[in-house]
Amino acid sequence: MNAADLSEGTDAKGRGPRLLFYLRLVAAQLAMSTLTALQYRLGFWTEGLLGLLWSVIGIAPLFVAVDHLGAVEGWGRWELVVLTGCFTMLSGLFTALLQPALRASMTHILKGTLDYVLLRPADGLVLCLTCAFQPWHLVEVLGGLALVVAGLSLGEAEVTATGLLAGLVTGAAGLMALYAFGVLVLCASFRALQLQALTHVMEALMDFGRWPAQVFPPLLRLLFTFVIPLLVMTSYPAEALLGRLSWGTVAQLAAVSATLLVLARLAWVRSVRGYTSASS
Repeated sequence: MNAADLSEGTDAKGRGPRLLFYLRLVAAQLAMSTLTALQYRLGFWTEGLLGLLWSVIGIAPLFVAVDHLGAVEGWGRWELVVLTGCFTMLSGLFTALLQPALRASMTHILKGTLDYVLLRPADGLVLCLTCAFQPWHLVEVLGGLALVVAGLSLGEAEVTATGLLAGLVTGAAGLMALYAFGVLVLCASFRALQLQALTHVMEALMDFGRWPAQVFPPLLRLLFTFVIPLLVMTSYPAEALLGRLSWGTVAQLAAVSATLLVLARLAWVRSVRGYTSASS
């Protein structure tokens, strides 16, 4: 019996995905990780604050560009603060929730022990994406939110309820795109067992999200929207908050993220079908 049969068997017994069940599962995993991290409280807050400081330092090159060039492709000083806030929130969510889970799951794949995860009575992909957290990095999310609020309050852009709603929808689409991209990276590790370094490559690529979409040439803009959806994660949510995106564009971005999620799920199913465990 392979891993795919095990996964299908749980569904056949009526223990398929249930929203409340998985919300409780994620909450329990996050609570355990938080309690473990709080055993070393100084390290908990130090790691979080250092991550926030590192992200805020990223504003410096943007401000230098504004000082020398004026607005950067239509983005003024406070608009760039909003963009940096969106990037900081996304970076915090990545390093707190997704990156540690990807690393732990890739270790299971490398050792051939992923079947111990897949045997549990829950969806294997959800278990892989919630098996490890680093909750201290959620401090970065709060810092990023503060930057967004400051940028919107002190900038010249008019803040409207429609813009805030569009920003929330686009931000949710960006988060979906982040997880879809992470799943595709995880699936790649089934084929090449030494690809754990891809999480570092993914982290490095995300640094491009510090910059507005308009600074990239058209080809790179398409690449960072539809293939490696960095702009969907950071630049477009900031534009939506600033009232620069139409609802048609917001719908297109949501469709891109949904498509990526479907492709990621299909890639996961295909990868698990070909997985050979250490006990096989």
